Amino acid sequence: MKRIFLLMFVAVVSFAADARPEGADEDDHVRVTLADGKEIEGYVQTYWTQGHLLKRMNTSFTVSPQPDGKNAVTYDADDVKAIDFVKRTSADGRYDHLESHLVANPSVLKPRRTRRQFVYVEGENEVGRIYWWNGIDSQNMQLGKMNVSTIYGLCLRGDSVIVPFMTGNVISMNVMRIRYKKTNPELVDYVDGKIMKGGKRMWNMIATAPMLFLQLCEEFFATKRTD
Repeated sequence: MKRIFLLMFVAVVSFAADARPEGADEDDHVRVTLADGKEIEGYVQTYWTQGHLLKRMNTSFTVSPQPDGKNAVTYDADDVKAIDFVKRTSADGRYDHLESHLVANPSVLKPRRTRRQFVYVEGENEVGRIYWWNGIDSQNMQLGKMNVSTIYGLCLRGDSVIVPFMTGNVISMNVMRIRYKKTNPELVDYVDGKIMKGGKRMWNMIATAPMLFLQLCEEFFATKRTD
């Protein structure tokens, strides 16, 4: 379930337990698999999407053994392998599941820079996986706007880093081009060419169904096998 939490840069207000709707505590009930394989169970008190100017989104959260919030512990993405919600969160009976992964975060001086964060799995095929998460829209930040958008990234099979390719409904090949500049520039050119050739219709299709982006990657590798 794609939840965009609009709690950025505001104080988190604590509500009394009796003010919460019945069953609300179970919405925060999670099982956390730590990096060493140990599992803990508890209730999220501060979500990974809640933050402030000095804290990046999707990198840490706090969880308490009980709904009352006592003895809450903070966990960083480096400490966690996966987070699973105990309560079903969609009509088809699925449970929300997050994983901790490295995400490409290049800069001019550090083009190979990455950071570990929490992401959701969108889907996969033979060549890789698509992930998504809610984060700050950096393009709008440059325009003086501060908002949260859903970001999609690709992780090719055999690679350990997720490469962002779409923020909201805006596709950008910049990070992919930096990431695969030396290892697979042909892939980037192929996918970019397909998107450009498809025009607005292809752009809108990928914005609606991000797995189409991974299918373009699969097409590229299929052509290489037949060469």
